[in-house]
Amino acid sequence: MKKILAYLMVGIAFTGCNSLDLEPISSIADNKYWQTEAQVDAFNVGLHSKFREKCSYSIFLFGEPRADYYFGESTFGSATQGNERMWNNSLNDVNTVVSNFGNLYEVINQANLMINKVEGMSMNESTKKYYLGEVYGIRAFLYFQLLRSYGDVVIWTDFSEGSSLDLGNLAKPASPAADVMKLIVDDLQASETAFGDNYGFRNDSQRYFWSKAATMMLKGEVYMWRGKHMGGGNEDYTTAKNALQEVRNQTDKFGLLEDFSEVFSYDNKNNKEIIFAIRNARDEYNMWGDATYNNNMFPQQNILFGYMDENGNPISSLGDKVKVNGTIRYPVNKDVYTKCFNDNDTRKRSTLQAAYEKKEDGTLSLYGLYPAKFLGTLLDGADTRSPLDDYPVYRYADCLLLLAQAKAFLGENPVEEINAVRKRAYGEDYFNAHPEVQYPNDNDAALYADNKSVKPDNAGAMEAVLKERMREFMVEGKRWYDLRLAGDEYVLEHTTAEASRLLWPIDKNTLTNNSALKQTPGYESSGGK
Repeated sequence: MKKILAYLMVGIAFTGCNSLDLEPISSIADNKYWQTEAQVDAFNVGLHSKFREKCSYSIFLFGEPRADYYFGESTFGSATQGNERMWNNSLNDVNTVVSNFGNLYEVINQANLMINKVEGMSMNESTKKYYLGEVYGIRAFLYFQLLRSYGDVVIWTDFSEGSSLDLGNLAKPASPAADVMKLIVDDLQASETAFGDNYGFRNDSQRYFWSKAATMMLKGEVYMWRGKHMGGGNEDYTTAKNALQEVRNQTDKFGLLEDFSEVFSYDNKNNKEIIFAIRNARDEYNMWGDATYNNNMFPQQNILFGYMDENGNPISSLGDKVKVNGTIRYPVNKDVYTKCFNDNDTRKRSTLQAAYEKKEDGTLSLYGLYPAKFLGTLLDGADTRSPLDDYPVYRYADCLLLLAQAKAFLGENPVEEINAVRKRAYGEDYFNAHPEVQYPNDNDAALYADNKSVKPDNAGAMEAVLKERMREFMVEGKRWYDLRLAGDEYVLEHTTAEASRLLWPIDKNTLTNNSALKQTPGYESSGGK
């Protein structure tokens, strides 16, 4: 009797733009699938589509709002609607913000299926190895998100019928973090071995599929985390450094763009700085899904147009770039704009759009901010911009600054990597003419006085790395994890978090459905088990 698989996702739109658009197929016989390379390719496209659906917003949620970019005051007439629990670090098992582990296990379920089937297939060996390199790398990435967010988590390497997976119904206890880390390291090794020395992409433009470079970037993060938080020490920091240096050496494939804003431009996708990004496209998928980005990050246009730009002109005079519309659920802390950037740093205005109030005496007062990094595009005939930019997971600047962090852990000098990023941020001519912005000279007493978010270079190499990453990666879901990686003392210094609650609580529904799970330590008193 044929086993019918309800979980199979098959790509249907292999167009010239390499669409990830998919639809579910509800009844394909198991013994008729997993026979050809084309079927594996279709499933792999489906896996990446599921990754996009479940991970793009989760990457942001787990990695950024609990840090220090956002604050609780509503702006542009919009309320935060509970999101303030993240930056106030007042999460509990009733108000978790994220439920069902961010639905990451749904993607893990699909990855487990692909690993199980492809390992036993007869097909072109190099092609088979590339697919296995991708899927093992993706699974390692997903478990690493869970490890950093929850500590002990359920290890699930089997697969269930259905494209969704409710972990609350598995009745399976969490495994110790050490066992989760072992699975991550094993998957990384399997991915790295499968890729071999193949740093190529599926084709030259497909940087939205997992690759050897993505695996090595993840390896750098994982081994630094194990080195700092799980006793690995210098041996793991060295492994991380070597992995990141290997990516850095791929100069024919990766490099910094001269213009920071061009890294994220809708018209410049798959550029040389991108290592791995989540694809978004018209009639396919919006950034973070549906209207999620607009309805969290952009102000209402009619309210925005009542304010001024930094020169005192109506902000509407900036033209198409301010034709945004949404609701601000993540109000940006004004100190990020006024205290975290030097004014000649091009990232300041490429990352944030400032709106000013004009006082009766004609002076301007900063009213509010919203991200200018991912503005999407203004489609023909549209009045507002559509959030169709790709969402970077790893890019070359990330490689340089992670490498700088590995060196900081090892007590080595990260001057080369930090200054490469700063030179791009200021422009080569300004950077060369102003040694005061070069590492280790960025010590402006006025800028760094009473500054909770960033510190002068003379506060140490780790603070310098964290400062550069804060300026570089806003909205990319990294700041909270950056602080966590550096060490608990940095989290406590720069955020509102308490030492006992650096992980995430598990929602009550998941705890109720899975009697084998226990609440994350630190949150038991709020009603969890």
